[in-house]
Amino acid sequence: MAEAEQIARGVTPITVDSLTRDLLSLGIQPRDVLLVHTSLSSLGWVNGGPLAVIEALLRAVGPEGTIVMPAQSANLSDPANWGAPPVPASWHQTIRETMPAYDPGTTPTRDMGRVAELFRTWPGALRSDHPSASFAALGPLAGQVVGRHELADPLGEGSPLGVLYRLEAKLLLIGVDFDRCTALHLAERRVWPDRPRIAEGAPLMRDGQRQWVTFDIPKVMDSDAFLPIGASALRSGLATAGALGEGRGILIGMQPIVDHAVEFWTSGR
Repeated sequence: MAEAEQIARGVTPITVDSLTRDLLSLGIQPRDVLLVHTSLSSLGWVNGGPLAVIEALLRAVGPEGTIVMPAQSANLSDPANWGAPPVPASWHQTIRETMPAYDPGTTPTRDMGRVAELFRTWPGALRSDHPSASFAALGPLAGQVVGRHELADPLGEGSPLGVLYRLEAKLLLIGVDFDRCTALHLAERRVWPDRPRIAEGAPLMRDGQRQWVTFDIPKVMDSDAFLPIGASALRSGLATAGALGEGRGILIGMQPIVDHAVEFWTSGR
């Protein structure tokens, strides 16, 4: 949505203070570990833009809380697997040979939005080592969350998602639906541990040298399949929805939504 449209439809500017109040009213508490997915435009005209959103999140969880966001860079992957958009097969080897190596500090996110892109650069933020499916975290538990990220298990038990589940984190969706909920890929891995695997690769630094590293990852389902699970969680009261700025936020525990998805799929729904 264009900025002029946001101003035209708004009643009042959205501020750090008003967002903090909305987050607390939704159920976020000090010391929470919070996995956040955001759509900045859903909030209305925010005074300070993504900066204000991050400051409000940090205020809501306080200095003892930890914020986590996806920091994925899907373009750091084998071009043979690209489909949005694809590139000519004749380009593949040149891309593999010349793609800059993954660097947690400088590699930008792709299609994650302005809030996630700013968050990965926030002073003190840490980022996991997976080239295409990384997460960024800030707070006392950040190192624990992103310290281990297996190349061949980008969204499973060996990823930050597995750590967040064990830490009983909460999941916050700001202006997005459950098709943006990466946590449900963890449930997918639990229900279908033997999914077909895809040959993948990325440029990584090894012993001070850039190398093209190959590995296999599990095939994942289309995230549209997550929408019925989210709708079921809202109907059952597992998830709470409320106002955030001029949009909507959804809050649910990481363990409840993952367990609900496992039950949902294994029951054949």
